[in-house]
Amino acid sequence: MSNIQLLSLAEAQQSQDWAGLCGSADLFAHPTWLAIERTGSGPWVPAGNGCLALTEGGRIIAGMTLQQFDMTVDDVIVRADRMMHSHAAWSDLTQKELEDTLLPSLMCGGWFNSRILDLPGTPREEAQTARRALIAESIAVGRDWGSATIVYPYLDATRTELRADLRDAGFVEIPAPNRHVFHSDYPSYDEYFDHVLRKKTRNQIRRELKRFNEAGVKTAHELMDDSNVEKLAQLAHNLELKYGQKSTFEQMAGWFSVIAANTRTSVFTAELDSRLFAMSMWVHYEGRMYGFHCGFDYGVGERLHTYSVVVYRLPIAFACSDPDTQHLEYGVGGDHAKLTRGTEAIPQVLSVKPLTAKAEAVVARLQDVPDGHAGPVGTWV
Repeated sequence: MSNIQLLSLAEAQQSQDWAGLCGSADLFAHPTWLAIERTGSGPWVPAGNGCLALTEGGRIIAGMTLQQFDMTVDDVIVRADRMMHSHAAWSDLTQKELEDTLLPSLMCGGWFNSRILDLPGTPREEAQTARRALIAESIAVGRDWGSATIVYPYLDATRTELRADLRDAGFVEIPAPNRHVFHSDYPSYDEYFDHVLRKKTRNQIRRELKRFNEAGVKTAHELMDDSNVEKLAQLAHNLELKYGQKSTFEQMAGWFSVIAANTRTSVFTAELDSRLFAMSMWVHYEGRMYGFHCGFDYGVGERLHTYSVVVYRLPIAFACSDPDTQHLEYGVGGDHAKLTRGTEAIPQVLSVKPLTAKAEAVVARLQDVPDGHAGPVGTWV
């Protein structure tokens, strides 16, 4: 007999059954990451969280993560109102009107590769039954927690059966940004450089590296630990400030410290005159490196193409030479730059269900937007 339980993060973290549901693209649902979430560190702390687990005979056979976000968090990656604000259906509404209507919002499946977890090889009909039961339960939890909306924000568009189940449960879809993955299955970086990149891109990269060398910039790859976490957090905080985020340095430093303690995390850095001025951070997990953060000292290297070097050139060169790394997860946004580096763009959709009359009226506006006028995919990042 099947049963659905709402597990705490601690309960899911300690469950081998839960870990067995997670594939290599599910880092942020895996117990490795749940240990980080349990600390309440960082700028994306939800108002509530948990894990829905469907059990059969005492064994977890399917599940999903739940996170409720409200106005205490301001990043577009986790705020449904800020994601949806870019859509033409709501162009005449202010951000304040949307947040008052759509928040708090219950995020299902996480803010990366949102999905319902299940055991590999589960028969199709059983998988559908499990999905529908978990979707219905997530709606019930959303109501119990006082959510105005429920969202699956980064749903792989090829998961057509899950999308159909969500539509049957009253969810509607809008385009979401593509998820970009770089597959590093090349014999060497030179092989990738010479045969994947266009001549224009190759010449651009050569010019960028020449400027780095002429300026005396030193680049490096190292692991994040207690010796460098505060310097890296300061660079990341600088980036947050540039884009108007309200996170603090203390939040970033605490978050990075917990990440370093629970994961193997690489950083690719640039230094000039013994001053660290740029970095990108990558969390290792089951053959993948997840691009998680970057940061800069904007008072250094003003005319250098720093982003290109620390975010693309250095991680890609590393991945092409590292037998334990098969994929770089570049996340969402920046389609053109990522595609020119050879990433695969995975189409995604956002599925949303209103739970209040006000939210229902706002979401219903989608019906009035002509096909093709929703705006380009990826407009919210």
